[in-house]
Amino acid sequence: MESAKKKSKESVEQELASGIRILMEKNRLNVCLDCGKCSAVCPMVRVYGEYVHNRGTRSIVERLSFDPKGLADETLWYCLACRECTFFCPSGVDFQNFMMGFRDLMISHGHKEYAHFCSQCGAYLMPKRQLEVLKTTMNGAADLLYECPNCKKNRYGAVLFKLSSKGRSFTLLT
Repeated sequence: MESAKKKSKESVEQELASGIRILMEKNRLNVCLDCGKCSAVCPMVRVYGEYVHNRGTRSIVERLSFDPKGLADETLWYCLACRECTFFCPSGVDFQNFMMGFRDLMISHGHKEYAHFCSQCGAYLMPKRQLEVLKTTMNGAADLLYECPNCKKNRYGAVLFKLSSKGRSFTLLT
């Protein structure tokens, strides 16, 4: 029984590694020139207040290319997925799309410890570390960070419906 569990775990890890390789190829991580433009434009230093090489795009590409072990490491969840690195990459590496796919893949394989989810529907929202930083900048409006856009829309739509059904009129400005 235990060997079946172990084999099952090994096959899950192999499936995850295969999925990561496919994502890397699809998003052209294998054509990285190591030019450093991604690191130069990355806003993580401004957001997190320090530069840590292991959190940067180039380090993640190197790490996943040459040593894909240790995927449950929080440093892989620091990326803001802002598209800056993707925009400036001369090789066409789509790192932002890779990170979004990578996170979805990790979550689907049970690696949820560094992810923050919608309090209403359970959809993935952002890395927990990013949530912590954003909470410090929200000045009392941090509750907005706990719901996905669809749940917010549904909640506010319900409020507008109640207002309209009570005879109150409202106009949405676009």
